[in-house]
Amino acid sequence: MYGAIIGDVIGSPYMYINTDDRYFDLGKGVRGWSKGREVTFHPKTTDVTNLLYGVSRWMINDPSRFSSRLVSTLQETLRSHAESVHSPFLQRWMNSDSPRPSSKDDGSAIICVIPVALAAGTLPEAISAARFVASSLCSSSDTINASEALGQAIWMARHGRSKDDISFAMQNDFEINTRITEQDIRAELSGATKEPIVVNGIETGEHYYRESGKMARDSLTLLTGALHAFFKGVSFEDSVRHAVALGGASNTVTSITGALAEAFHGSVPEKISGLCATYISSDIKAGIKSYESICIQKKESTKSLPKVPDNSFNIIKLNDGQKMFSVASYRTDIINALKQRFGSEIVILNPWESQVMLRNIMANIKSGTYLEDSRPDVRTVYFQNGEFRTSATLEGSNMPPINERIASRQQFIEISDYASMVKTELQAKVGYNGEGSIHFENAYFPVILSDKVEIWKGDNFAGSVGIDPSSGLLRISQGGDFGPMEYLGPRTESVFSSVSIDSVKESIGRYCLDEGIGIFDKNRTSNIETANKDVASSKDVKLNEAIESLNTKHAPAIK
Repeated sequence: MYGAIIGDVIGSPYMYINTDDRYFDLGKGVRGWSKGREVTFHPKTTDVTNLLYGVSRWMINDPSRFSSRLVSTLQETLRSHAESVHSPFLQRWMNSDSPRPSSKDDGSAIICVIPVALAAGTLPEAISAARFVASSLCSSSDTINASEALGQAIWMARHGRSKDDISFAMQNDFEINTRITEQDIRAELSGATKEPIVVNGIETGEHYYRESGKMARDSLTLLTGALHAFFKGVSFEDSVRHAVALGGASNTVTSITGALAEAFHGSVPEKISGLCATYISSDIKAGIKSYESICIQKKESTKSLPKVPDNSFNIIKLNDGQKMFSVASYRTDIINALKQRFGSEIVILNPWESQVMLRNIMANIKSGTYLEDSRPDVRTVYFQNGEFRTSATLEGSNMPPINERIASRQQFIEISDYASMVKTELQAKVGYNGEGSIHFENAYFPVILSDKVEIWKGDNFAGSVGIDPSSGLLRISQGGDFGPMEYLGPRTESVFSSVSIDSVKESIGRYCLDEGIGIFDKNRTSNIETANKDVASSKDVKLNEAIESLNTKHAPAIK
């Protein structure tokens, strides 16, 4: 939320004096001409922040989410900050005894989407809430379409989706041109109209822009500009700098960009928030803080994990029966205890070596899609009070209560059983019902371990849920967290974005059996289709022979 407000502050001076320089002096005023004299346009909050603050107040004070209360709360908020309300429409609307949604799209409504999209728990909820709040200010179908698009984009950004997937959703679901050139979007934000080039009465497919002298205010153009800046930026600061440099209604574009960038990167850099803090009134700061504490679901594990020493290590049982132990080299107490129990000749690897070894066993020895050999059995064991224990018997004053650890284990069993059903169904849909696991080249697939369920996309780790070794509680790797062995290959998007058990199961099913991302991606290649393509192009003899054998076995007899 602060990302949107800070975007408003940073972009506000450039509403009057557009710039194409991304290296402007951040958080400072800019000199320009107004009514025949040179003045300094200072950073400030505008209509944008007032709308953001109004919607956040409504969300705090009206859990029932009545439309009439949204309108009255927005009117009250705008009137209390009338000195910074500049839009002629909003000035009339906030003082009206019977405020009605405008049929003219001036970009105000789309701003109201940001608070509800950030707080939404599911994608359908984000889109529905975006439609609801936007329609309170504007009845234009173009506005509603752009508002729903922003609702989905913010939800995806906040829930670990990649920029490529967000871009695909914007194009596929809302027909937004996310591949527009910087030159073209700058022209459209300036208000220029796109005209076709005609030669001898025939359109050539090329175009030019005719200046109108009036900057664009429609939601779709503003959103397209914000998305362009967000996709181009490599950080929060870089994104908002790109937004300002596009020109046009800089405060609105930069505010939307700031909301997307904060949702994607997780926070606003302290340097930038400190620069802009003096321009935000104390009541708005307090209101936004209350909104975030009440309305925003924190992206964290089900319970804060205790700060206790990690006494865990892994026993790796290879397919030939050989055992290895993965232990940090500095844990000489564990290593000595293992040697005393199993003999001094045991093989001990540090975690890095064991991860490389497992990676080589399961992936590097083959390429493409293949039928895996039996996975090595990797089990987590705990060394405590001189004894080797399972997670269910962990003890200590800093440990969570035993009932919480037992509940976590039961939840994990539920998730693991569900992932096993998903794995069986996924493999059945590509024609394989035999023993073993298919390692797909491009499709998402589950890997079920004794203490963890991992989701992989080809050779890339995409998220996990399992028993945390230092606490015995359920732990979810989500939203951009680094996962096991991830540094050995390219990163992919995170599957898990919520901490509820139902949401975890839904994510496993959706990624592995449905479309992988975005439940409204109607034309996206499904994960099932990707998996079938992977199997069809597989050169693994073992897999092909297994599928052929199964097909032959189940083929109808010829009479």
